Amino acid sequence: MQVSRERGTTVMTVNDVEALGVERAAELALEVAWEGAEAVYLSFDIDSVDVGFAPGTGWPEPGGFYPREALKLLHLVASEGICGMEVVEVMPAYDHADQTALLATRAVADVLATLVAEGHLGRHSG
Repeated sequence: MQVSRERGTTVMTVNDVEALGVERAAELALEVAWEGAEAVYLSFDIDSVDVGFAPGTGWPEPGGFYPREALKLLHLVASEGICGMEVVEVMPAYDHADQTALLATRAVADVLATLVAEGHLGRHSG
């Protein structure tokens, strides 16, 4: 992480999000993402979610986000409008009862629903 910060990369840890609150963390992340940008692309790494809720990943992370926190962050980011999204690090071979795949699917569905509800996607988009 030190090298990332030395190179000017913005790094926000789960502890940072916990201290700031999900809403403020999303606000800060969006400020950085939109600075000088015409579009924002969202990459959701499923291993940011606690291993108890997302075991089917290449790097299970104890102490990660609860699903509700991750979904709220995704909603807040998608509310501003994005040009695309991906979910990475889902590994079906390690995914007990498709738990991780279900969360990944929910994340994509929620982001699409948010984009439609906010007028960024669909027939009424601006």
